[in-house]
Amino acid sequence: MKRTLLEILSGLAVLVLLASFHHQISRLKVQTQEVAELREMVTGAMAKVNGREDLGSLQRRIAEHFETKLAALENKLASAQEGSEVARTVKTELESTRREADRLKAEIARDLSRTQELVDAYHNEMRAREKRAEASLVETQSELQVLADRVRPDHRLLTEQMLAPTVQLNGDGTVGSGTLVWSGYSTRTKENETYVLTAYHVVRNILADTPRARREGIATTIYLGEGKQEVMADLVAHEEKIDSALLKLRTKTAFPRVARVLAKDRARLVRVWDAIYAVGCPLGNDPIPTNGEISSVRNELNGTNYWMINAPTYFGNSGGGIYLGETRELIGVFSKIYTHGKGTPVVIPHMGLCTPIHSIYEWLEKEKMDFVLQAPVAVQPASAEAMDPAQIGPQPA
Repeated sequence: MKRTLLEILSGLAVLVLLASFHHQISRLKVQTQEVAELREMVTGAMAKVNGREDLGSLQRRIAEHFETKLAALENKLASAQEGSEVARTVKTELESTRREADRLKAEIARDLSRTQELVDAYHNEMRAREKRAEASLVETQSELQVLADRVRPDHRLLTEQMLAPTVQLNGDGTVGSGTLVWSGYSTRTKENETYVLTAYHVVRNILADTPRARREGIATTIYLGEGKQEVMADLVAHEEKIDSALLKLRTKTAFPRVARVLAKDRARLVRVWDAIYAVGCPLGNDPIPTNGEISSVRNELNGTNYWMINAPTYFGNSGGGIYLGETRELIGVFSKIYTHGKGTPVVIPHMGLCTPIHSIYEWLEKEKMDFVLQAPVAVQPASAEAMDPAQIGPQPA
């Protein structure tokens, strides 16, 4: 398509230039046989041109024709008798032809230059349009992908990004949830480490109703493929004010699926109506997702601000992850749920509260543990076999 347009433009440019030649020659005042022949040559060229004629070559041909005719007139003048009527007539014709030739050459050069500028401008415009079209195509494809994810989500990707990092915490009388946020090689300890982010009240309740957990660790169920694995974990940091806790697993295995945490500089950009997923283990079930929106970003309780979500949640969701719907990034930790009534409280499942991720950033920075919210370095090869889900058989829930 572009090549055809270029050929058409080139053809039009040549026709404009040839028309200019014809017009300029028609203005010659001296109607000599030589000028008549020149007009005939240009007219013939106009009839034969097909859009691919080289403009520079045509310019040279016309200039050579003028030079030939001028030389003929000079020879005729030289052979005429000095002072004769013929000599005077030839001399007049020669001077007039030279002036017209010079003027015509100048106008030809100017017209050629203008034509070249038009062609160059067209080429530049086409290149600019092509670049804009490419950029627009990339942007459109990206927007279509986002739209496709919303309309027809990639189930495998959703599972890997939100279900797989979810863990279950168990005590004798308590069940809760958590999220794998960091699993990889530590340059400090020179071995693989894994950390889980959860709600502090879940850990506190497990330690209270399961005394051996202080010595043996908190039972944590990791979900890998079709199977699951139980690993013990220790409390390494907590902040009761924001109901958050960080656990470290007692294993050197590096797990392949961890949550992608929303960057700190974007953490305060979350707004009411933002689509979200809540993922946890309500009532001791394996991880399940529910979806909804951010209902409110200002809910102060005991001096701490929480976000309210309307994604259905229940007991056991505590400590589970809240993810931004569009990017599937972790934006909070589920903490509390509203109930109504005193004697037999009724749970309001669409009125849950979560600790915002920016509050967790601030807490972990004080603990010198904020590295767990960043992507870990490459996993050491030695842990590859331990991560293979095929070696882990189904276990009782």
